[in-house]
Amino acid sequence: MNTVEESRLATPLATESGGAQVDEDQVRQGPAGLLGLIDVTDRHGNMQTRLPVTRWPVTVGRALNSDLVLDDVHVSGQHLRLTPAAAGHVTVQVLDTSNGVASGHKQHVRGDVFDWPVGHTLTLGRLHLNLRLADTPVPLEQPLPRLLWRATLWSLGSVMLVLLLMMAQVWLKIGETQNMLQELPMVLGGALAVLVVWSGLWALATKLFSGQAHFWRHVRIASLAFVAADLMEFVSQLLAFAFSWENVGRFGYLALVLAAAVGIYRHLLVAAPQSRRGLALGVTLVVLLGLPTMWGTQWLKNKRLSNQLYMAQMFPPNWRLAKPVPVPRFLDEAAGIEQRLAKRLKDKQDENGAEPSAEEEQ
Repeated sequence: MNTVEESRLATPLATESGGAQVDEDQVRQGPAGLLGLIDVTDRHGNMQTRLPVTRWPVTVGRALNSDLVLDDVHVSGQHLRLTPAAAGHVTVQVLDTSNGVASGHKQHVRGDVFDWPVGHTLTLGRLHLNLRLADTPVPLEQPLPRLLWRATLWSLGSVMLVLLLMMAQVWLKIGETQNMLQELPMVLGGALAVLVVWSGLWALATKLFSGQAHFWRHVRIASLAFVAADLMEFVSQLLAFAFSWENVGRFGYLALVLAAAVGIYRHLLVAAPQSRRGLALGVTLVVLLGLPTMWGTQWLKNKRLSNQLYMAQMFPPNWRLAKPVPVPRFLDEAAGIEQRLAKRLKDKQDENGAEPSAEEEQ
C-alpha cells in the first residue's frame, strides 16, 4: 500500500460539507512522515519556495493561515485546497478566487474540482506549482559534467574562427602585406570588442531573467552566427558569379537575415528557455513583417527591391561555369541598361524640377 493510501486510512479528512472531525495533532504530525513536496517556481523556472507535505489537506493562498503561503498579488487569500486521491494524483478544489487555476491549457474557476497528476504544472497568478508524492519514482541520476574543457574549447575555437575569417577578408581586400599588417590589429580588435559587448549585453539580460549569465554560451552563439552569415554570403556571391544568377547575388542578404534571426532566437532561448514556442513565433513575425517593410522602402527610394546593382565580389575566371555571352547580345543588354538609366534620370529631374548635377549624371 502506498504512502498516500496509508495516510488516508490512518487520518480521517474533514470535508467542506462536513464529516469526521480530524485530530489536529495527528494530522500535523503525519503518520507516514513526509507525504510529498510542492515546488513553487516563477515563470522563468526559478525556485521561489518549497513545501514539505506532512499532512492532508493542504491549503494554498496568500493568507498567513494557508499551509503554502504564496507571495503574489494575483493569488487570493485561500486560493485552492489539495487532498489526496488515487495513486499519483491529488484532488484540487478551487476556492475563493476570481483568477482561477490553470492546468495545462485548461482554466478552472471558483468551485471546480479536478485531479492534479504528478508531473503536471498548476499555474496560480504568475507562479507555477509542481507536485512530487512520496511514491513518485525518482528520476535517474544525471552524470556530473566532467568535460567542461570541451565547452571552453568550443568557445575559443568559435572566436578563433571569427578572427580567421576577418583576417581572410582583410587579406582579400588589401592584398599588400604591409598595408594588411597595419590594418589587421584594428580590424581584429574591433571584432573582439563587438563580440564581447554583444555577448555581454545578452549575458546581462540572461542574468536578469534566469539568474545565470551564460556569457560564453552567448559568445559561441554570436561567433557561429557570424561565421554562418559570412559563409552563406560567400556561397551566394559564388553561385551568382559561376552561373550568372544575378538575383542570387542581389538577394544574398536574405541569407544574412536568416542567420541573424536564428542567432537572436538562440540568444533569447538562453535567456528564457521556458518560452521556446513564443520566442520562435516572435522572431518569425519580426522577420516576416520586417522584410516587406524593407522592400517597400527600397522600392520607393530606388524603384527596385535590392540596392545591389552588380556583383560585389569577383572570383577567378576559371571558376565561372556559365556559357560566355555573345558580344552582340551583350551590347543589346548594355543598350537596354542605358535606356533605363536615362529614363530614371529624366524622372528624377522632373521630380526635382531642376537640371541634374554632374554627380547625378555619373
